[in-house]
Amino acid sequence: MKKTLLLFMLCCAILLSACAVPHADPTATPTEEPTPTETPIPEPTPTFPPAAARVNGLVIAIEDVDLKKAQLREAYEQLGEDVPDDAALREEAMDDLINETLFLSAAQLRGIAPDNTDLETQTQALCIKLGSCDALREWQSQNHYNQDSFRRALERETAAANMREVIFAQLKDTEQLHVYRIWSERRSDLDEVMNRLNMGISFTEMAKNYDEVTGGDMSWFPRGVLFSQEAEDRIFDLNAGEHTDIMELDGVYNIFYVAEKQTGRAMDTQVQQLAQRKALTDWLEEQRKQAQIEIL
Repeated sequence: MKKTLLLFMLCCAILLSACAVPHADPTATPTEEPTPTETPIPEPTPTFPPAAARVNGLVIAIEDVDLKKAQLREAYEQLGEDVPDDAALREEAMDDLINETLFLSAAQLRGIAPDNTDLETQTQALCIKLGSCDALREWQSQNHYNQDSFRRALERETAAANMREVIFAQLKDTEQLHVYRIWSERRSDLDEVMNRLNMGISFTEMAKNYDEVTGGDMSWFPRGVLFSQEAEDRIFDLNAGEHTDIMELDGVYNIFYVAEKQTGRAMDTQVQQLAQRKALTDWLEEQRKQAQIEIL
């Protein structure tokens, strides 16, 4: 897993959990002592920083690449791992920023990217969540952000969160199989199983003899989660109540049985995480093939 997650997920957790800004209390009277107030973080004037790259016409600032490098370096150090050299850090930082900008580009095309009002509302909500705008400025400083770079990061992450919802929503219509498996390191064992299956003996009953813990039950899963493409194609071609022939996978002999097939079924938590990760990976790969990416 990429080492960017340590700081990136910290940022995401704060950004995505921001709530609406409450209205100020209008009940104070002139006789009360005035309460000192801090200056809220103002909305920055749009600028065009020097570019390190362009993705579908959107600028990746040199400043943001340097910021991401610093965050990556600290993440490696906190994990106790060797810090890559500057060139490798720059490549990893650029790769992350390209992915984030692809999300932003797609969100803009769909009309679900945040506008200035959204970003200002989120920023003020973060001031409240952290206790004050001064606390937010301190957090920004600790994580190498200035006002403009933080706003750009907030825009990219908000757009990415919106696009993830779109991508994950498509998984609701995914076909899933409920699969059982009988396996052995000896081919002769599976030959015997096939003979019994041909005699009409229940697959699920035999599976219990080969795995007393799970009974051979692999539960439900969609494509792209557990198997190689070749094995997956053979399993998903089956109808409910059918089994594969003997398949050798990584030196182990297997027979798979499809007990049920269903579309739109809610996924188990772990399977859902794997499916979402694959969906994001596939989406980014496809976007990179189509995108106009210019490294300056």
